[in-house]
Amino acid sequence: MYTGAATARLPEQQTDEPDVDPVQRQIATVAGWLAEAEEVGQKLSAAEVARRLGLSPKTGQRRVNAAAEYLEEQRRQQGRAHLRSVSS
Repeated sequence: MYTGAATARLPEQQTDEPDVDPVQRQIATVAGWLAEAEEVGQKLSAAEVARRLGLSPKTGQRRVNAAAEYLEEQRRQQGRAHLRSVSS
């Protein structure tokens, strides 16, 4: 699958933001995958995340949980920013 090849190149892409923690980068990546899956009405399993990132299933579940929290926080912040701009 092509996504596996893209994931394999991830360390090369880290040069543009050297101060970003690799775990945080994985969480942001998984958040993107979760959002894409939601858009098409599918779920992304922890096992699939673990496979794509080359992690254990338990760590894959941790990344999914953290990514879901990350997405939720992003959506809350976007909602608040929108409310502020409308009321100004």
